[in-house]
Amino acid sequence: MTGLGGPGPTGEPAGGLAREICRRIGANPAGPVAARLTAACAALAATTVPDSGAARDDLVARLIDGATNRETYFFRDRRQLAALAALLAGSATPLTLWSAGCATGEEPYSLAILMLEAGLTGMVVGTDVSRAALAQARNARYRTGPMSPCREVTEQDVAFLPPAPGGERTVAATVRAMVRLAEHNILTGPPAPALFDAVVCRNVLVHMDGASRTAALSVLAAALRPGGALLLGPGDVAPPADPADHGLRPLFRNGAALHIKADLRIKGGVR
Repeated sequence: MTGLGGPGPTGEPAGGLAREICRRIGANPAGPVAARLTAACAALAATTVPDSGAARDDLVARLIDGATNRETYFFRDRRQLAALAALLAGSATPLTLWSAGCATGEEPYSLAILMLEAGLTGMVVGTDVSRAALAQARNARYRTGPMSPCREVTEQDVAFLPPAPGGERTVAATVRAMVRLAEHNILTGPPAPALFDAVVCRNVLVHMDGASRTAALSVLAAALRPGGALLLGPGDVAPPADPADHGLRPLFRNGAALHIKADLRIKGGVR
């Protein structure tokens, strides 16, 4: 498989389209997302890529759907999520959380469940660049089994993720009511309502090039209220991206690394 910068089966304008999409979503040109885009665009070599309009937008959306990584599951890394929940615990006012790069919805639904279990109120905004992934999230039906999205679901979770016909699980209405799903590109800035008490963006920045990773980290930091918490994946912070450059300081709880947006008026993080 050739890279986006070299010659190969992907001719213009299809090759240019692959590079355009990589720039749009910040994908590392040497990474797996770019490789999948290259392969998908190679299949377009014999077709005409629309110059503009709805047809081009639909084509771009389908290419993004096929290239982005949707590997996730409910309660992924419970230790991380428990550390975040402990930080949020005790809030007397409704909280607003952002799950950035939410894929097929398991993460925002997991965050809403954790809030309900902790007696917290509020809303979780789940965003992703993939329309197909968001459609699956809105359908809220998930496979079960050892390597399924429900692999970490316990008996304690069943009330929030009850069984559905066909051996699947669905998401309880009380959980779905707390989650708002929207198509959104992190690099364009925070989604509404723009300021959040916590942002969770795990295993997203790791797929970006260095400049885009830094730009995305800046957006994530800007989306936080002072004293708010940012939870990243283990591979998401790599040079040149440095949380300290964006007013974020590390907080370690139970082995999980969180970042807090500095605010001298608030001790210990989220209000």
